[in-house]
Amino acid sequence: MNQHIETTHEPGRHLAVTSFQWSHEDIAERMAAAFSTVLAHLARHGVHVTGPAIGHYAKNPDGFTVSAGFVVDEVIEGDDTVRSMTLPPGNAITTLHVGPYDRLVEAYDALQDYAAENHLAIDQHVMWEEYLSEPDADPELVMTRVTWPAAHVNLVGAATL
Repeated sequence: MNQHIETTHEPGRHLAVTSFQWSHEDIAERMAAAFSTVLAHLARHGVHVTGPAIGHYAKNPDGFTVSAGFVVDEVIEGDDTVRSMTLPPGNAITTLHVGPYDRLVEAYDALQDYAAENHLAIDQHVMWEEYLSEPDADPELVMTRVTWPAAHVNLVGAATL
């Protein structure tokens, strides 16, 4: 699949999320449960969702911690399950993937290739996906924006913003 890649400056956003350890076998069910949990929390607290559902992936020694939730306007009151999280502002590369979630690897491969070709250092420990389609959308038409923080690499190999 041919991916259109953009270099962007992410503005930073507040999220309401719940987190779990990545498990490829049950990721779809865990994400759906996480989104439901966050929506219920927000409804109880009268907080409105102001942006897309997001899956944030942070690498750790055991794989990835997934923080799944929604964009909100401000820091939320959390509890034992749902917490506030901030996507910090910064430079990134991004692409819009159209197709089933099981082909998202194509977007990540394209982002890695783009970074190498354009002398960008991508943060191998953090990335996120914005789910832009309704849950019941035709899998071939599902739209997912994939974002990976990145920095330019100068001639001596140090990353710069």
